[in-house]
Amino acid sequence: MMNTMTVADAAQRWGISERRIAVLCKEGRIKGAYKQGKSWVIPADAQRPADARIKSGSNIKSAHSAVLRLPVGVSVFTEAVSNYYYIDKTFLIKDYLDDGSKVTLFTRPRRFGKTLNMDMLRTFFEKTDEDTSVYFRNKKIWKCGEKYRAHQGRYPVVFLTFKDAKLNTWDATLEHLRFLLAKEYQRHGELALSPQCSEMDRAYYQKIVNGTATPGEMMTALDRLSQMLHAHHRVKAVIIIDEYDTPIQQGHLMGFYDEVVGFMR
Repeated sequence: MMNTMTVADAAQRWGISERRIAVLCKEGRIKGAYKQGKSWVIPADAQRPADARIKSGSNIKSAHSAVLRLPVGVSVFTEAVSNYYYIDKTFLIKDYLDDGSKVTLFTRPRRFGKTLNMDMLRTFFEKTDEDTSVYFRNKKIWKCGEKYRAHQGRYPVVFLTFKDAKLNTWDATLEHLRFLLAKEYQRHGELALSPQCSEMDRAYYQKIVNGTATPGEMMTALDRLSQMLHAHHRVKAVIIIDEYDTPIQQGHLMGFYDEVVGFMR
């Protein structure tokens, strides 16, 4: 009996997307591949086809380097790896897991890709209906072994970015923070009716989503959200906060430093 592999196996082995492999099978460019039901079956010893888009020649670079743009100003990981030239920084995930700290502070100068890396962490860890492993199967973190792959898509993730919290007054800043919290709570709609959360928690959830929570209630929003996610998913949440200092700096410049520092703490 011939040894075979799936499209997913070939994608991991050859470092290209499953969709691209399906196209190669359909075009008859993978020798011995055949369709069984809705899935392609590929001989285990099949070789990755040469990229027909690349012409021969000693000075020819890969098709990707010829056509892909640099992700200048792109902060969404899935967009960067799908449509742009991306430098693989997924070893950051390994470093984070190996370190084991409860809190990690990443400090880099402006335009060093902090937000893109934070979104990479969110995409890797977040438990969603989508199979987000496709964005990592050809990256370095996937080759680090099952110990690290086991964390992919496992956790509820809270992701807040304060990069646009550049308002001129404390009242305007507070309203912006109210909007950001409501938006993040809405991303976790499973909590609204979760039987694992108490009636008090569900009422608090609605206050944040509806924008009716008091500033004092808003101060505990991350704590309450992480606890509710833990109760619902039976696993602790990963909390990622990007540019937490932006509203604090703005408060210093515009004269409401004491108010914003008290809130952010």
